[in-house]
Order: sequence, then structure tokens, then C-alpha cells
Amino acid sequence: MWFFRSPEVAFGADALSYLSSLDIKKAVIVTDRFLKQSKVIDRVMMNIPKEAQTMLVADIKPEPTFAEMSASLSKIIDFSPDWFIAVGGGSSIDTAKVLFAIYERPDISVYDITPLVKLNLRRKSRLAAIPTTSGTGSECSWAAVVSEEEGRKLELASKEIMPDVAILDPSLVVDLPKEQSRNTAVDAIAHAIEAYTSAWRNHYSDAFSEKALELILPNLPKVLAQPGNMDAREQIHIGASMAGLSFSNSQIGLAHAMGHALGAVFKLPHGLCVGLYLASVVEFNSIGAADRYSRLNKIFPDEYREKELHLTLRNYFEEMGQPLKVEQAGIDVQRYINSIDRLVDLASESTGVTTNARDANSEDIRRIFMQVV
Repeated sequence: MWFFRSPEVAFGADALSYLSSLDIKKAVIVTDRFLKQSKVIDRVMMNIPKEAQTMLVADIKPEPTFAEMSASLSKIIDFSPDWFIAVGGGSSIDTAKVLFAIYERPDISVYDITPLVKLNLRRKSRLAAIPTTSGTGSECSWAAVVSEEEGRKLELASKEIMPDVAILDPSLVVDLPKEQSRNTAVDAIAHAIEAYTSAWRNHYSDAFSEKALELILPNLPKVLAQPGNMDAREQIHIGASMAGLSFSNSQIGLAHAMGHALGAVFKLPHGLCVGLYLASVVEFNSIGAADRYSRLNKIFPDEYREKELHLTLRNYFEEMGQPLKVEQAGIDVQRYINSIDRLVDLASESTGVTTNARDANSEDIRRIFMQVV
């Protein structure tokens, strides 16, 4: 038996106004320090019902630890919200998911947020997510990533931390810098491709993967060339969310496992890290997923398409400016080589290895790590 899970999704022009229709009495707004003083937060505040009280948690760092995520928890408990509203990228949305769960169940540990534990959430509050990047898909997923002090990435998952509402307003991403636009879109492309060949793939996840790529691939070059192109921004924003729905209802693969490891050690943007390995992982997986990759390859615009998907990806990523070698990513080659054992260990612990399209042992993972030197 399978299930397809999704939040209620408001999308398109003026989607942010949907906030005003929600029954909000007390809302905790979770965002990062960069958005704290931005017009984005002002707009969110303006669309929350006027009679509602708000509390701003705006100190979320990139890839936060649980201690950093939960620094305001006691104040949140005292405030007693009935809504959590995440505004930002993956770190802010993941933090809101964790805060929401722990606020609802202060008796549990963050390690209890797994598919195997019934949490019985939503007795006190609900969760909305408003992404300001187009890539993580966290607004539509039941996953959250928490960094640990020793450098690991803790991959949490529970259907109960999926947001109740996702709001996709393209005006919130129109000012996204070029590099961040590329990094987050590459992450979404990886979500769609890995979900399509995941061991847990299904008809629903397949459909969302295909449509996500159909929307993202031709529009990313337009956005990178014309950042103010609202139509292209909207297509990517919706496509990224669809990719999030796809992997949330199937799973990620080895490229994400390796990207998480690289990000943990070298503190680089998540999409850049995953994109660094995606083509090599696709090449490795081709033995068991050739037909599926062939179908996805046909979705790429003609000018980028090569005979095989891994070659198409390299061509497309090179044109988009996505690094394909560690030196291009700003990593010292010798330091990277010296870190290989650590990277292999971290990647091997990820659920992405379990659901990857092809079984990969530590030596396979090591070889792929070395292919980008």
C-alpha cells in the first residue's frame, strides 16, 4: 500500500494574500537573519489577519544544529502559538518543522521524528511554509535536515511535519541572486531525477518529477539571463515545489547522500554540492536505470541534449555555471582528497544510499567522490 501526501498549495500571483484567509490567532514567524529586516517579512506581516498576534524568530543560520534551531523554544512555549509560519529557504522551513514538532510534543527528542513514531501533532498548532528560494522543496516535503555538532546531517522524516499550507508566490523570488537561483534550481533538478529512479518511486512521484523538469529546465537559462523574468521565475518556483512533492513521496538517492556529506565538511551551498555529483551518480546508476534516464533525457531542451543523460547533465550544468569539479567549487583539491574517508563515512550513513537506483558500497562511493577531482 502506498500513499501520496501533499500540503494545500496556494500558487501564482498574489498567493501570499492567502495568509489573510487562515484562522490565525497567534503566529510564530520563523525566518533567517538576512530576511529579518526585509520587505518580504513586512509583506508577510501585512497579509496575516490584523487581529493576530505575532512573534518573530529570525536568527536561523544556514544548516543549523538542533541547539540553534531550538534556542527560542522556551519563548515560543510561553507565547503559545496556533500557527508556525516558515519564511525563507530550506533551513528556515526545516527549523519551523522541528520547532512545530517539539512545541507540540515537548516530551519527545528530535530523534523521534521518524516515519516509525506516531507523534499525534496538530493538537495545538498548524504549519505553513512560504519559500523564498526555488529549489529545496521543503515546503511540500515531510523531511527536515538538522546539522549535528560533529558534522553529520541528521535526516528527519515524518508525514506529520509536512506543512499544512504551502504558499508559492513568485514575487518573493524575483530578487534572488544569480548564484542562489542556480544552486537552488540544481537542487530541484536533482530531486526530480533521483525521485524518478528511487527504489521507492511510484506513479505519482513519477508524474511530478517529469513535470518539474519540464518547467525548470527551459526556464533556468531565461532566469539566469533575465532575473526579472516573472513568468520564468514562476515556472521554476512551481517546478521546484513539484520536485519536492516527488522526492517526498519517493526518496532521494546517492547524489544527495554525497552532497550532504560535502556540505557538512566544507560548508558549501546544498544545491552546489548535490549538483557536483549528480552526473557521476547518474552515470553509475545507468546500469539499472537506463530506460528511465532515457525518458528524462528527452525532457531536456534540444540544445543541451546529448545521447545519454549523464552527458546531457554535464553539458547543461556547464552552460548554467554549475561546478563539475571540486576546484571550480572553490575547494582546495588536496584538502578534499584528505577528507575522502570522512566524506565516504558520512555519505554511507544517508538513507539516500538505501533508496538509490543501484546498490553502492563504500568503494563505489569513494570512486564517485574522486571523479570530480
